[in-house]
Amino acid sequence: MVCLKLKEILDEKNLSRYELQKRTGLNYPRVNQLYNGKAKNISFSELDILTNVLNCSISDLIIKN
Repeated sequence: MVCLKLKEILDEKNLSRYELQKRTGLNYPRVNQLYNGKAKNISFSELDILTNVLNCSISDLIIKN
């Protein structure tokens, strides 16, 4: 199963989900889905936005369990 390490990255960077929502322009319910691992999919554009805002690579963001 492929998961996002969004919670860990936000904790490392001392960012809240609300702050991430403001910086990315993604709506809060979507950020919450990604944060809690409830999202069934993620688009390339969302990955691009997240990696740019969080200053990380895709491999930093995604983990395969």
